[in-house]
Amino acid sequence: MNAMVPVLLMAAATTLTVPLGLDALVPSPDDNPLTREKAALGRKLFFDKRLSLDRSISCATCHDPARAFTDAQPLAVGVRGQHGSRRTPAIFNRAWGKSFFWDGRAASLEDQVVQPILNKLEMDLSMVEAVRRLGEAPSYEAEFQAVFGRALNDVDLRRALASYVRTIVAGDSAY
Repeated sequence: MNAMVPVLLMAAATTLTVPLGLDALVPSPDDNPLTREKAALGRKLFFDKRLSLDRSISCATCHDPARAFTDAQPLAVGVRGQHGSRRTPAIFNRAWGKSFFWDGRAASLEDQVVQPILNKLEMDLSMVEAVRRLGEAPSYEAEFQAVFGRALNDVDLRRALASYVRTIVAGDSAY
């Protein structure tokens, strides 16, 4: 059963109001309730280039907020200039999604958010290495402890990133 919480909207640098046309409640899984602190940590991770093998790209490189959380490329471009097989999708309103990626291969945001990190053509980093790198930054250790009540780990990394993505919403398009 999904918990429903008020929209936090952390996609921009500041908290926004709920866009017209959207439910004021955002679904989240029972094992990952949405909190402002968790979404803020996820936002920080979303922009962190340490999550790519050569530290050259972040999630935001392809899901650029200035380009409606996508990019201008016909195919996604990952580490070492490698091209993926599909265009980078926009990630608005994924909180209401039932499957993720163009082919629906991920059943939850918690599963989806780490697949680009692991993908050899995208960020090409193991979760063990991602946690190790983030653990080198004392601020991350302290933030994970404050948000989750335990040390930095791959499950909570997934939860924080997924929480941030849930706050990226759009609902007041003139279309």
